[in-house]
Amino acid sequence: MNTLLIVITIMLFSTQTLSMKLIKAGPLRERLLIYAGFTFIASMGLLLFSLFQPEARQISPETLMFGILFGLGFMLTIIFYNLAISTGPLSYTAFYFSASMLIPTVTGIIAFNEAMTLTTVAAILLFLAAFYFINVNPDQKSEGGSTKRSDKWLLYCLLTFLFNGLLAVIQKFHQHQMEGTQSSGLMFVGFCSAFVFYILAYTVQYVTGKKQESLTISGEGTVLRQNLLPMVLLAATSLIGNIIMTFLSGVVPSSYLFPLVQGSIIVSITLCSMLLFREKLSTFGKIGIMLGVFAIIIINL
Repeated sequence: MNTLLIVITIMLFSTQTLSMKLIKAGPLRERLLIYAGFTFIASMGLLLFSLFQPEARQISPETLMFGILFGLGFMLTIIFYNLAISTGPLSYTAFYFSASMLIPTVTGIIAFNEAMTLTTVAAILLFLAAFYFINVNPDQKSEGGSTKRSDKWLLYCLLTFLFNGLLAVIQKFHQHQMEGTQSSGLMFVGFCSAFVFYILAYTVQYVTGKKQESLTISGEGTVLRQNLLPMVLLAATSLIGNIIMTFLSGVVPSSYLFPLVQGSIIVSITLCSMLLFREKLSTFGKIGIMLGVFAIIIINL
């Protein structure tokens, strides 16, 4: 059963990343509005679910605290991840998103005394090698013939790495504290908190933004209508994926779960980038894909 849930989680989070490519928005304020929209949809979906599932309405003080922290981390992860995707290649940006598995993996070993098996060590080393080869792209040159990438893009990627990794740590500590319960409650508080944080950020951006970016109901409504599909996809994949991942973090060792999920995501995203968005993959990138596949096989031995 856990294996099936892991496969579903990988598919959901891969779709989540691809959905961000569908967003049609200009300034940051419009993106914040879209993020607020999809977290609102996710919150309402979970509220409806709670009408039929009493467990989803169980929210202890600990779950409230972890949920607010999750919402803040989720807001920052999505903002920086989307900014990175919009300023650099999807396949290489996904490297940093998936490499964040190192944070919860190390946390699980240090804080929860989880065993590190030989196959897990080998798989993690292969994943790191895969990430390296996928990230090193000597065939891609910027204007002027330089291979140096944008410092802004790199900063967005590093911040995505940090906050996405901390999200998994929050889920792990919550499930350990609550003994595997209240995962739905954590997500409800988390997405409601993220919605509030996005609205606050949207308001600040509007107040401090340029005058030509004036607020109009028709203009904001148009942005929401144009991005209805990606908002629904983001809401569904983010909500369901994180609920399943929160549950799995309480029953599957972090040293196995996070390398497998995030390593599989980077492989699937890179393949989708080539097939759907026509991104060209360097020779090193192809080597990285093969190493990633080997890592997935080894970690399941």
